[in-house]
Amino acid sequence: MRLKAVLESATRGGLDGSEPLLSFNPFIFHIPPAPQPARINVPPVTPHELILLADAMPDYTRLSVFLSTLVGGLRCGELCGLQVQDIDLNRQILHVRRSVNRGDTDRGELHFGKTKTESSIRNVHIPDTLIPLIRQHLSDYCDLTRPDSPVFVPKRAKIMSQTTLDGQFAKARLKAGRPDLTFQALRASHATLLMIQGGTLREVMNQLGHVSEKVAIRYYQLTVASHQSQVVDKLAESFISDMASTRSRESQTALMHCRDA
Repeated sequence: MRLKAVLESATRGGLDGSEPLLSFNPFIFHIPPAPQPARINVPPVTPHELILLADAMPDYTRLSVFLSTLVGGLRCGELCGLQVQDIDLNRQILHVRRSVNRGDTDRGELHFGKTKTESSIRNVHIPDTLIPLIRQHLSDYCDLTRPDSPVFVPKRAKIMSQTTLDGQFAKARLKAGRPDLTFQALRASHATLLMIQGGTLREVMNQLGHVSEKVAIRYYQLTVASHQSQVVDKLAESFISDMASTRSRESQTALMHCRDA
């Protein structure tokens, strides 16, 4: 697409009045539409499925599926990059400040690095119901004397790798009967369920760290058939109810006119 645009601009005169470089655009190939993202057809995770996922995860990483689904839609790398200092239970804020990376070519040793984008650095609310679960996890598995202690401490390394956490989740999703789920799907579930609960698009974008409405809608707003049916039912019920009330008032008015006559 960019090559076609570059060549197309070469067929037009320059801003300084210079002649076009080309008389026609030689790019004649058809540009196919953007591929349909696979996860838009993945239904959001249900409360029962989330419990099954959590039970199937190792105890020291079980919290990850709750954070990804219910707190900010954290990516796998963001989960691995969480440190004790990022969790403020008193103010109920979780700070997303870093991700775990291997390097520009995805090689080398694991290290705490930048998030995917600048907008991914964000503060998200920790729900009341998750505070006991998070506090217990920090007490059981983290070194609370060190602010930079990882929230998810690996068994044989200093930093939890995305490969390890994603591998654990791959096994858990099979046991939960949802082989189609990924951490990205949990992230999309978070966005969709927020909207269903009344969250605005701007609030969802803030939760996930998005700056593009198109990305938020195209990749993270899933269609929930049951919810869509409920909305349609409510719309029809509202109209039919109003129509019935209107007809009732019209009938009463007509009856009063007949009596007066």
